[in-house]
Amino acid sequence: MRKIVNLRGIILFIAALALLFAGVLVSRLFRESKPFQRSEYIMGTIFDITAEGGDESLLEETSKKAFAEIKRIDELMSRYKAGSEVSLVNKNAGIAPVRVGQELIEVLKEGRRVSELSEGAFDVTIGPLSSLWGFDEEKKIVPSAEEIDEQRRLVDYRKLKIDETASTIYLEEKGMMIDVGGVAKGYALKKAMKVFEDSGIKDVIINAGGNLNLRGGKKGKSWKIGIQDARDEKNLLGVLNITETSVSTSGDYQRFFIKDGVRYHHILDPKTGFPAKGLVSVTVVGRNEAMTDAMSTAVFVLGLEKGADLMKRVGAEGIIVRDDGKITVSDGLKDKFSRKP
Repeated sequence: MRKIVNLRGIILFIAALALLFAGVLVSRLFRESKPFQRSEYIMGTIFDITAEGGDESLLEETSKKAFAEIKRIDELMSRYKAGSEVSLVNKNAGIAPVRVGQELIEVLKEGRRVSELSEGAFDVTIGPLSSLWGFDEEKKIVPSAEEIDEQRRLVDYRKLKIDETASTIYLEEKGMMIDVGGVAKGYALKKAMKVFEDSGIKDVIINAGGNLNLRGGKKGKSWKIGIQDARDEKNLLGVLNITETSVSTSGDYQRFFIKDGVRYHHILDPKTGFPAKGLVSVTVVGRNEAMTDAMSTAVFVLGLEKGADLMKRVGAEGIIVRDDGKITVSDGLKDKFSRKP
């Protein structure tokens, strides 16, 4: 959630009414009126809102409220903001439980659930390793094996204690850190979309750097979501035709650096402490915004077979791209995904 942006793979096609941010292109043929669009930089990425179904003043006011919700979530859950609830929990790791609000408890419960389902492939306590690699700060330094091992032992979602009765969060060992970046963005999308729903605006898409929340699809029309080629940011692998759902994409092209001919990306395998291998892109489609956000990371770390099995177990659909270029599409998306010729 730190204010660092990697502009690679973020292109805006205004003329075509399309959005291309961090590997996901979104377009739709709107009705005769020009759609309303606003963008703001929050949580270390660009949040872009496209909507219609109300007059300009209503759409403007609603978008301001939606962005305010996103900023509020960032203030609560950024591990880079000293006064956030997440920072307070991390500072008190191994010392004492910290009383927090219901929203962080909800996000951490979802993060822990995906951690459990993936057997730690996604781990909401990844903070020590995330900080060591420093992709958010663009350090571009490969830590030593000794440094990685030292921090890896502090990553264990089973040592995250959530007491809903007392409304407290506790990390059992000093040095542990929760990092809700893989869940909070999806949660922020959910809260922002509710602002539009409460205002009666039903035709909306909110894009947060590869995480999407879609509503609308009137008269049988659907959103068209292009899946970016992980090795060619100007090209697409294909297009998804969907609506009324959430989409999250994790890819090794979003934040990375190359050193001595090796690509190091930000999706870390908690078990090794190094960037996960085998896949270049995972897109997960589902109705739970926070779940799809975390699930795309988990599937990326697990790899093709175990990742596909995980999606099936939780009722999600997805598109998995291996590093050899092979594309696997889940059964529920095969009639909705069109490969690029």
